[in-house]
Amino acid sequence: MKLTATCLLCVLCTAPGLRAGQTPVVPPVEAAEATGWENEILLGYDSHYVFRGEMLQKNVGWAQWSLDVPLSDTLNLNVNPWYYHDLDSDFNEFDLNVTLSASLGTYEVAAAYNGYYYPRGGLGNGEGLGDEQEFALSVAHDIFSLKATALAAYNVGRDGYYFELLVAQPYEINDTFSVELGVAVGFDANYFASGMGFNHVQAMLSFPIKLTESIELKPYVAGNFPGAHLDYEDTRLFGGVQLGFSF
Repeated sequence: MKLTATCLLCVLCTAPGLRAGQTPVVPPVEAAEATGWENEILLGYDSHYVFRGEMLQKNVGWAQWSLDVPLSDTLNLNVNPWYYHDLDSDFNEFDLNVTLSASLGTYEVAAAYNGYYYPRGGLGNGEGLGDEQEFALSVAHDIFSLKATALAAYNVGRDGYYFELLVAQPYEINDTFSVELGVAVGFDANYFASGMGFNHVQAMLSFPIKLTESIELKPYVAGNFPGAHLDYEDTRLFGGVQLGFSF
């Protein structure tokens, strides 16, 4: 069974997310114009792969493709495959995330399917982890300059639920450089441990640098602070960088 998957960078970069790596939450409807599809290729490196408060691997590289398909002025479909590999071992993972989102006034609501697959059993040679399937609902709303997102996810194999509240604040320094601060708080029910309990708090500071109109570099630093349902985890600092190409 999968240990877990995706952190704060994922939400910030693909939705996010939160992910040193990825859970897609609400892809903004306004990002895709009604005249055509939008694509983004992301390449990244994380010193630690932390997903929902749990550290899975260290020293990982990953690649992601995000496709936005506008279905109407308010409805958007996002397909988001993501692959990562532990640079020190044979551990690998392929995620397929499909999200249908709608803009309802000042709110964005989304329904998503997240599939977590291990082409080589995670550890290689067919050994390690079993594939997992997940369904999620999220609501995002701008509060002043803050972007607040609430997420609820159901994992079929675990028969457990994960809940997260994310608040993100961007600061534009100039036309090419900005700073983004994000804080996520997670809870779960029968996901990491029996019953309902506090999962973790994660804070991330990222520094998007617009190299051209279509290329962006985004280094980040983050801190993860586990709760009662992740009492076997250590408080840790980690970081990474991603390079994005949009077209």
